[in-house]
Amino acid sequence: MTHTQLTQLVQALLDAPTSNETVKEFAQSWINAEGTPKQEELTKQLVSVAEQNIALIDETIGFAGSELATQILGEEGAANLLQHAKDIKAEGAEFCDCPGCVAAKNIIDLKAEIV
Repeated sequence: MTHTQLTQLVQALLDAPTSNETVKEFAQSWINAEGTPKQEELTKQLVSVAEQNIALIDETIGFAGSELATQILGEEGAANLLQHAKDIKAEGAEFCDCPGCVAAKNIIDLKAEIV
């Protein structure tokens, strides 16, 4: 993996509307540290951050069926998310497929190359 490819993955974490604030702050710190020893240190933490913040599909189903999801997404949005999550689980999905989780999964999948 090239540095440019890694930068694109980190940018995807930052850009994903579904990435949480901790992930966004980490990604921004990584980008801001471009070309410095600090970026090398942050790169060593990148996979761990991704692993801690990716949602398992069962977690997504639990969230989508919650009152909190209804408050955030509205009744229809929560119902749609719940159905989608159940559908992709039935197809074998292990993780949520929102942009933030997809970006995290892409980083996790390249663990051997990053560390």
